[in-house]
Amino acid sequence: MNRKIALLAAALAAISLGVAAPAFAASHARDTFIKEQDLNGDGSVSKEEFKTGREKQFAGIDANHDGVLSHAEYVGEFTARLTKRLAASTDTAEKKEEERVRQLRQADVRFGVLDTDKSGGITPAEFEYSGWRMFVTHDTNKDGAVSAADPVAEDAN
Repeated sequence: MNRKIALLAAALAAISLGVAAPAFAASHARDTFIKEQDLNGDGSVSKEEFKTGREKQFAGIDANHDGVLSHAEYVGEFTARLTKRLAASTDTAEKKEEERVRQLRQADVRFGVLDTDKSGGITPAEFEYSGWRMFVTHDTNKDGAVSAADPVAEDAN
């Protein structure tokens, strides 16, 4: 239990320091959340749309299709996206390497936080729960959808 609390505290500290969003995380910024999760492009993310997107994201990360995200799958998928993003960056090689090291360290922390039962893998339920927390945070007007009509949650940015 103490390890779980320590990992959660580390993840929350990273978030408060402005660490970039985790692999397929539901973004902490409302407008980014909408941009990333709005599958039909209507400017709003319904519960059904969000659920569909999360299921597709999980399936895309689950390379061996066993229904559980291993550490290698979770961090590997994130590493591939991070490598692509850093390649397109105009930062110096030194800054890119610092960012890579920091982000990969955080991916390890995130994996530990998401693996709430400490089974060594992230189940669909664990993955889904992490996303729903952000959906609920952004649906500030409680209408079942996230859109620009939702006032920005103070603790979401």
